[in-house]
Amino acid sequence: MRGSGPKILVTDTEGPMYSRSCALATVVLLIVLLLLAPAAQSADLKWTPYDRPAQYATVVDKEVPIMMRDGVVLYADVSRPDAPGQYPVLITMTPYSKAIAGEAPGYLVARGYVHVAVDVRGQGSSGGTWCNRCEIEQMDGYEVVQWASAQAWSDGNVGMYGSSYRAINQMLTAALQPPALKAIFPIASSTDDYRDFGRTGGDANFAFIPTWLALVTAAEVIPPGWATTDPIQYVLNDIQHGGALTTSTLPTVIKLWGQQTYDENRVASPYWKLDQIKVPTFLVGGWRDLFVRGETLNFEKLRALKVPVKLLMVDGNHTETSGGSLLPDGDVPGLQQIALRWFDYYLKGLNSRPDLIPPVTVKLKGAGQMETMNAWPPPDIRPRRLYLRGGHRLSTMAPNTLETEEQFTQIYLFGYCSGTSQRFILLVGVVPPQCATDNTFNEQTELVYTTPVFEADVKMAGPIAANMWIKTTRNEAVLSVRVTDVHPDGSSEELSFGLLAASFRAVDPTLSRIIAGENIQPWHPFSRDSVQVVTPDEPILLQIEIYSTNVAIKAGHRLRVSVGPSNFPSYLPPVPQIENSAGGVLTMMHDPQHPSHVVLPIVPPTTWPPLW
Repeated sequence: MRGSGPKILVTDTEGPMYSRSCALATVVLLIVLLLLAPAAQSADLKWTPYDRPAQYATVVDKEVPIMMRDGVVLYADVSRPDAPGQYPVLITMTPYSKAIAGEAPGYLVARGYVHVAVDVRGQGSSGGTWCNRCEIEQMDGYEVVQWASAQAWSDGNVGMYGSSYRAINQMLTAALQPPALKAIFPIASSTDDYRDFGRTGGDANFAFIPTWLALVTAAEVIPPGWATTDPIQYVLNDIQHGGALTTSTLPTVIKLWGQQTYDENRVASPYWKLDQIKVPTFLVGGWRDLFVRGETLNFEKLRALKVPVKLLMVDGNHTETSGGSLLPDGDVPGLQQIALRWFDYYLKGLNSRPDLIPPVTVKLKGAGQMETMNAWPPPDIRPRRLYLRGGHRLSTMAPNTLETEEQFTQIYLFGYCSGTSQRFILLVGVVPPQCATDNTFNEQTELVYTTPVFEADVKMAGPIAANMWIKTTRNEAVLSVRVTDVHPDGSSEELSFGLLAASFRAVDPTLSRIIAGENIQPWHPFSRDSVQVVTPDEPILLQIEIYSTNVAIKAGHRLRVSVGPSNFPSYLPPVPQIENSAGGVLTMMHDPQHPSHVVLPIVPPTTWPPLW
């Protein structure tokens, strides 16, 4: 019966000679396995091979119409096995034109899946006006899932697959709980538009959002496959599509820099809807991805809600993570092989044992290897402080005397040659490749604090907090903080970064991550009523969230914290912030009353360095 759930393969042991005693033994065995099942969720789990041979060639049905509830028609390309029958369906909904960015997983189609690539409303071939993951578009996702489940080539079981925008809308669709949706596979999905990338620290994203909007707009140049046979409808579609320029694209850009915005519109942010997701979810992310913050938080919250969920983190930027180009890696197979194992169980009912996949698989930076864990972050991490000291030192000891303070001017054009830029600029070649792995050029514009050489490996896993005491001569300040691994050759490889406008320094401890009394992941409300006055020349404490990382600082290396006035071109403050802060002189404070420091997530049995 269509839509009644995954088909379960029946083996030939269940024939006429299958005795009651065998049935009883099977029941007993199943009970024992269920009792032992929690053991499968241990850090001892390792990746094991899983694959099936290709069975089918592929047939593609182009420009298949899907009528929405309001009369708008979406168009899909349907890739399906070339043999009669009903198959589980995988859906990808894209704003970039399915003709070039439908992400059709040919490997999966050849193994008995149908793939439906759909242009979202207002993009590509589809009618209507694009609204950037608005509630209307989210409801379209629900309807497409249910439509796919009822087609002649469908067995009623539907999954979703795709990266970036196509991953975010999986999360948003799953939160609506369409009955036919059985599992999802989001690759590089954010969770919180404001904090993850759009307005990090209250600043405005300058590099990614314009290039991304340009990409969305450029996809409109590609005409639909039916344009020549129905030119009138093509023109009408283009007129509708053009409406997005005034209803979505331009307002986004104008609001981004023209005014201060607050965390008030959460419609497109999955984080606030994760408690509505019930289907098994396989999450893929990257330590250098622009969505790294959300990728790990999605996992944490879904797991706390008892949703079957796995997390895989590669050491990739957005392009590498989305495309799966860094896999396979060691025992970890390629993305589509992992997806096959995931969907074979949840959509086909095959015994592919996704429960034996480690709950967390993460690349260990500095060691160059994948490692498996039972949870993220590791539950036994120990917060440890490193203090910013005079002489540009990082020390395990807090200052006990007045030390020389350092200053810099609030200029917004620094940050170009840094690891952060690679996260946010999508255009290949815009940032010199050496900037991805070496911040030393950029550090000439920042205050730099460095440890002595580590005598033993030190491992960190999780978010980092930067608690910075500053003064400014203006009524606003923006502080950029980077944490880097300094190699023996002097190169300074960025591990992660954080950013905060001083007026948004209010912290909600109930939503922050506090371990052993240390707030290691401060949560800022970014609301209108949370804004705090910045008084010139008055010391203030900025508690800055630095995104999660997983790294081994090897013996012979050093750890560095660099503090600067900007993170350009990744971010540029909106006009009100610039008016209140430009040209201000910022003073970094590190005395007994104002002990600026970072809080690191140290993993035992790491031996913390002796007192420096």
